[in-house]
Amino acid sequence: MRKLTLIFLNALVGLVLMAVPVVVQAQMEFVQNKGQWHSNIQYKGDFKTGAFFLEDKGFTVVLNNAEDIQRFSATIHGHGESDHKDAAAKSAPRDESPIIHSFAYKVKFLGASSNVVPQPDKKLPTYNNYYIGNDPTKWASDCNVHTAITYKNIYPNIDIRYYSDQGKLKYDFIVRPGGNPDYIAMQYDGPQVSIKDKELIISTSVGEVKELYPYTYQSETGKRQEVDCKFVVKNNVVTFKLGNYDPKATVVIDPSIIFSTFTGSTVDNWGYTAT
Repeated sequence: MRKLTLIFLNALVGLVLMAVPVVVQAQMEFVQNKGQWHSNIQYKGDFKTGAFFLEDKGFTVVLNNAEDIQRFSATIHGHGESDHKDAAAKSAPRDESPIIHSFAYKVKFLGASSNVVPQPDKKLPTYNNYYIGNDPTKWASDCNVHTAITYKNIYPNIDIRYYSDQGKLKYDFIVRPGGNPDYIAMQYDGPQVSIKDKELIISTSVGEVKELYPYTYQSETGKRQEVDCKFVVKNNVVTFKLGNYDPKATVVIDPSIIFSTFTGSTVDNWGYTAT
């Protein structure tokens, strides 16, 4: 088990969660759902200003306003006015609880297979326990933690793999021979979606999420050859338009998601250091 305990606020489900902190990782950790969250959730990952929930036909993102998190952190830690240089942190009255404004949006894979089973890998040697409330039936223990999750055949001969790299959340569509990338269609429910400078801009009430230009390559005999690819948006549905590629090769479409962040560790962001 991990040696320290962290209590932090879960903005989506309104729970106070007892979990385990570590030094902030470069990689996102995906925690297995064993009943501590809603049944549609299979894995959950946390980042500095929100959470990422994996589901069988897509994912949900919860974003929290970064300035609200700063005020929350300052209040919980009891920092004095003289300790802060940030005006937003100073503006929160000491006798009031800060309000955290949040926004959730869902991405659905249209036409995706309904019987896809997640295949986690890169398991960490630690696990999480969740003891929420007084009802033991809602507790969960020995929840595995992984740094990568793959959903095989989300479309015919197409897998999707979630992981993170250098602070960016990534999802790779792996199009094997026989797969058709034209089948991939992602419906964004909640935010406004547009394209700017070849990047996908997801506009919400608490800030923007950016998905970088989808680096795409085909691989044969271990060699990578870049393939032209771009986002296409119509009625908040995102697809990919690929240039010439070899249908006999494996093609990887590799966008990166950048969430709004602010400096500080995950522990500082939530403001709870428990004894």
